[in-house]
Amino acid sequence: MKYILFFFTTITFGQVQKFIPIDDDTHEFIEEVDYTLYYNKKPIYSFKTSKDTITFLPKDTFFDSIVFSKKFYRELGLNKTELKNVVQLKKIVYELNEVIVPNTKPNEIIIGEKSRFIKRFSTPISKDLNYGLLFQKEDLQKKLIKRLLFHVEKVKYKTKYKIKFFAAKEIPTPLSSQKSLDINDLLFESPTLILEKGIKNDVEVELESYDIDTRNGDIFVCLELQDYYDENENVIVPLPKETTKLKFQLSKLTYYYAKTYDIYTRESSTEMTNINAMVIEDFAYMFLKKPHKSTLVAPAIILFATKEE
Repeated sequence: MKYILFFFTTITFGQVQKFIPIDDDTHEFIEEVDYTLYYNKKPIYSFKTSKDTITFLPKDTFFDSIVFSKKFYRELGLNKTELKNVVQLKKIVYELNEVIVPNTKPNEIIIGEKSRFIKRFSTPISKDLNYGLLFQKEDLQKKLIKRLLFHVEKVKYKTKYKIKFFAAKEIPTPLSSQKSLDINDLLFESPTLILEKGIKNDVEVELESYDIDTRNGDIFVCLELQDYYDENENVIVPLPKETTKLKFQLSKLTYYYAKTYDIYTRESSTEMTNINAMVIEDFAYMFLKKPHKSTLVAPAIILFATKEE
């Protein structure tokens, strides 16, 4: 699927009307949506929207309403005067590869979120400590970690990686409600794990046998890339588009921390920033409103635990 960013600020509507359909939740482009133009409640023209760009209605077509339909989306009817630059469609049925569907075992507790994937935020697994999730002490107390579940886009090359848990502490930022992250001792490091070529979607790792101590504070969880390998087991450096990417999901929490990138100096920050908290504060300060839910995301990582006996 293709994702396209359009700027409509300079578009004017003359004889030709134009628009793009997007998903109401994720704000991602939807290709080939069926639409029908009506006049006096009678259909006069039917077609599909573009698969990769703006859709232009036929020039000088006289209509008073339009209906959009797409499999898995709610049908949308609009009067001509209601047709805007961007048409938002609401998804009502989700496919398995679009949402997290954890297979919970008896007596297990989910720590983290299970939501809808948002593909444009998929991010390569890194050798550096660039991003991860901070699980709070309150959610971890009196629990034994059993499994970890994460989700990846289709793996192009054999990928070796590790899972790491760090003791961490949130640090308030002066003159702001934002927080940075102080990462301390390494509490757990998995053996080298492998993602074989062709694997996609959910990846489950058993952690019960390691008896990870998560009782004494907040825990920062991340994946660390080791190397990529070709079919002859040679270490390689793939093109950016061929790297192994961790899926992201819509998030209602503020537990996603990452290093930020300065577009002017082209350098990464040395500290981890609470990304969603930063976005929420920026929107409140600059626009006096909350950000759209598609703006708040987090890596699709879930912990499974049981209560201590």
